Amino acid sequence: MELMNARKKGSLILCGLMLFTLLSCFEGKNGSSSPENGPSAWSFEAVEKSPLAKDQAMKGFVYAPKEGDTSQYKVTQFNTVNRGKLSLEQEITQVYTKVIKKINADGSIEMGIRIDSMIVNEKGPNPQKMGEIITLRYNSAKAADRNNKEYVQYNSVIGAQVTANVSRLGKVEEVLGLNTIVNQMLGARKDSIPEKMKEQLMQQVKAQFFQLPMQQEYQTFPDKGDLNKTKTWTKVDVIPVSGILTVTNSVAYTMGAIHEFNGRKVAIVKAVLTAKTEIPKNLPEFIEFSLNKSKFEGTGSSIVDIVTGETILKKNDVLTEMDAKIKDARNGEKQEVQQQIKTVVSVTLIR
Repeated sequence: MELMNARKKGSLILCGLMLFTLLSCFEGKNGSSSPENGPSAWSFEAVEKSPLAKDQAMKGFVYAPKEGDTSQYKVTQFNTVNRGKLSLEQEITQVYTKVIKKINADGSIEMGIRIDSMIVNEKGPNPQKMGEIITLRYNSAKAADRNNKEYVQYNSVIGAQVTANVSRLGKVEEVLGLNTIVNQMLGARKDSIPEKMKEQLMQQVKAQFFQLPMQQEYQTFPDKGDLNKTKTWTKVDVIPVSGILTVTNSVAYTMGAIHEFNGRKVAIVKAVLTAKTEIPKNLPEFIEFSLNKSKFEGTGSSIVDIVTGETILKKNDVLTEMDAKIKDARNGEKQEVQQQIKTVVSVTLIR
């Protein structure tokens, strides 16, 4: 119980609020400035105005970095959640460095990951006291926060080294080396915590601090990396929601012209999300379900190096709304689900 309470203090909003993952995109306004006479700052406008590449032929489109490549990214996710009369806000910014260690025979990439810094701002209802609003502010750059035991779940990941494997199609498949982080979070209790609970915590750490933020970095590539003449492709996912609904989302990607900018061949990839909600026909007879509103939509843009598949700038906007009612005819119990989630994710390649 102490462990669960500690987790609540560290995060008012659980990860996994998004019902699906859309292309992570970035607006490009936060690109770092360059020295005078040096490379121009990255932005969508600058790329669109830059010269077209002389050779625009592409055999395929995959993530293909080289061994030894080192890069640093900043990922920011802002969530606004309205559930009935409750409102929650969360903003998390992570900066991490990655080093490409090995290109495997199947094309997947093994890399070392280190989280360099983190800023967390949250505001929402106190889960332990109805009607009370609480806030959380954490900044790893502040010594007071780094020494505060209340923030052990954040401080334990700053500077920690883990290993990740990413497929050539941009899917984060595995994150290893989390034992040290979890043990530091648990402190003196690490040997007394049941293994099942410890494993649950490890999965939470992997998802919240590594897998989900990192996945936002990568472009969703065409199946098998094959790019057709129209330079368009679609990704379809079927996701269960609340154990009753099924949401089929479809993201259509379109690659624009190839430009030469800052010594790279790059293209802007745009994405549009549409979704369809389905109610199963084989619900138990005693369950009455009505769906008054269901809305899933999103758009995104990204600048991608067409040679390496490396993301340079991204931004996405996703909106989900749902209004549904469930009634159990056996006992008359009713449940209303009224929820709106607005998610904005931005990613930038710092160096």
